[in-house]
Amino acid sequence: MATKSSFTSKVLVVNNTQNTGPLLIFGLQNLQLNIVMEPDLTNIVQRWSDEIPDLIVIDTKGQEIETINLIKSLREEATTPILLITQLSTEEYMLAAYEAGVDECILKPISPSLFYAKVKVWLRRSWSVPAETLTPLRVGKIALSPSDRTIILDNQNPMRLTNLEFRLLYCLLGQPGNTLTIEELNQRIWGYNQESDNTMLKNVVYRLRRKLEADPANPKVIQTVAGVGYKIDSE
Repeated sequence: MATKSSFTSKVLVVNNTQNTGPLLIFGLQNLQLNIVMEPDLTNIVQRWSDEIPDLIVIDTKGQEIETINLIKSLREEATTPILLITQLSTEEYMLAAYEAGVDECILKPISPSLFYAKVKVWLRRSWSVPAETLTPLRVGKIALSPSDRTIILDNQNPMRLTNLEFRLLYCLLGQPGNTLTIEELNQRIWGYNQESDNTMLKNVVYRLRRKLEADPANPKVIQTVAGVGYKIDSE
């Protein structure tokens, strides 16, 4: 079976600055990383979904509000570590970035050696398991393919899942009929416990039900266990 070390780490670089973009990419490529460049902020969530990177590096200029909103949108879908390179050292902006979901704010100027060291550390910390190493699952009429994050319902056409939808469904299908607690799902999907706000988990359940259920308002497949968590029908 393949292991993490047998795959080249992929880094999605969000960069709209011509002066630092090429230098940044060149240096990361020297680390033998697979670099995906995207200059258009409005296309980032879709690009992330298509590429499934191990790390996201954001280096934007003059679009502070747009950048914060982008980070929020990414964090709703991705567990991928996010690094923000910025010249703004104000506490207000950095707090907004961390609250939006950034894992580390990196202030310019920064030496290339220190920046590349940070990239390597965050790639080691990335807890995501390569989809290629996961076993396909089938429960009842649901078949889940980890390699391309798709589900097939009762021999219908495959449907693509987002990263978080895939994580949630993989957890539930792995223990059909068993209730997984909200705390356990938060830990296994995001890698940490959300202390009080479970809105993000509810949103993922809602989106997944729209793909799985004949009537999402009256779910039969993903069942809510009141006050505890969720389980999936084993039949």
